Amino acid sequence: MVSTPRRAINLGRQLAAIQAVLPHAQGAVHRGRLVCTVTLQPNVLCRVYTVKVTYRHRSSPRVRVIDPLLELHPRATSLPHVYSGGDLCLYLPGEWTEDMLLARTILPWTCEWLLHYELWLITGRWAGSGEDHAVSPADEDAESER
Repeated sequence: MVSTPRRAINLGRQLAAIQAVLPHAQGAVHRGRLVCTVTLQPNVLCRVYTVKVTYRHRSSPRVRVIDPLLELHPRATSLPHVYSGGDLCLYLPGEWTEDMLLARTILPWTCEWLLHYELWLITGRWAGSGEDHAVSPADEDAESER
């Protein structure tokens, strides 16, 4: 059985799909690159986040939280599931392909990431899939000496 190659979705169509779901999204396609800023609130109890999505064909979408600044759990030394440049790690290799709409994949995955992030801030344990990013438990002996 021969599979048909998948075609990348036009960047203008990607932006239109995002704006259809999130009318407040601000974006543009310029020189083969889609840049879009959206506000997301993963749950009514969560904060509102401003997120920037950057995407070019034949490359992975890049997603970065631009407001508020992401905080560390009090016992953590780094943010979980974030690349060194600050982009969010939203999926495993091969889970996203350029024939998928960003509005139906990357944005919902970003909301899920934000929800897991907020839970991690409270519990110190990443509840999402991927590597375990639990922070070490508080040293009870050090606490009792204070």
